[in-house]
Amino acid sequence: MLYRRKKIDYTVPSGHEGGPGMGKQITPYFGTPYLNMTLAQWQAVHQNIGACLGDTWTLGGQAPALGGNTFMFVRAREALALGQLVTPAWPTGTVGANAIYGDQDVVLLTIPGVPVSTSAAITTDYNNVGLVAANADVDNWIFVNPVATFATPQLRRIKAHTVSATATYTVAQRDFMRPNSPTDTDVFDGFAVFANLDPVVIIRPYEVMVNTATSVPTGVALGTVTAGNYTIIQIGGLASVQSVGDGTALAVNVEAYGDAAGVAIGSGGVANLYNQASQILPQIAQAAAGPIIIPCLVNFTAQ
Repeated sequence: MLYRRKKIDYTVPSGHEGGPGMGKQITPYFGTPYLNMTLAQWQAVHQNIGACLGDTWTLGGQAPALGGNTFMFVRAREALALGQLVTPAWPTGTVGANAIYGDQDVVLLTIPGVPVSTSAAITTDYNNVGLVAANADVDNWIFVNPVATFATPQLRRIKAHTVSATATYTVAQRDFMRPNSPTDTDVFDGFAVFANLDPVVIIRPYEVMVNTATSVPTGVALGTVTAGNYTIIQIGGLASVQSVGDGTALAVNVEAYGDAAGVAIGSGGVANLYNQASQILPQIAQAAAGPIIIPCLVNFTAQ
């Protein structure tokens, strides 16, 4: 997960004063519409306050005024619920013989016999039908490293893409400020050495999904979020986290770790591979079998 720091010092009115918003609810930080923003609502927030995906900020003020809690704007790739741990998103399923894993989607550059089109766009064998809408990956990133030389690795922002069994990704579009050029300057360099079977990676740094038993949690959902909508997650401070104790009971200030379905389970004080870059310290000892929400001190900022 990438982090874009912004210095924002303010005290939310729903804190210790019991003001408007969610002050009397379990997560007294943000209310409607910020926890479940449609594209139109997100664009309005972006235009009004300059918010961008990946922006992080820390509430100012003292602890009684909720000061010190840290948050991030993200997009939810799948539905989220209050207190669920989240992790960077990836599509589901497989592409050809290549399993999709982590926050990356490994595909092949082109299907055999189908040439790439131009230096501004490439055709892949990535079947994204049912996984994303047309242009839903715009502003995410595509990485190509040609096997022939490995000398010209390419990382480009996605500016358009199709939905197809052989999806095409565009990285350069017409630049009306340069009338003698068909596209802007973001074309693939060294395009002549691109070839079939070169690996391609689609990277989605600010999109999240529910944490699994084999991923690293990077935040906590603050409420119910519809798949595809935009939201705020908590990445540091005192958070409300879903937990279960039927595996290993959670102990106070003994580090927990993320499990399937976005819940935290106790580690028993034993280091866990998926604790890296994250910390979850329960503030209540609990061993109940069903998911319940408990307060935890969390730090997913790798600091």
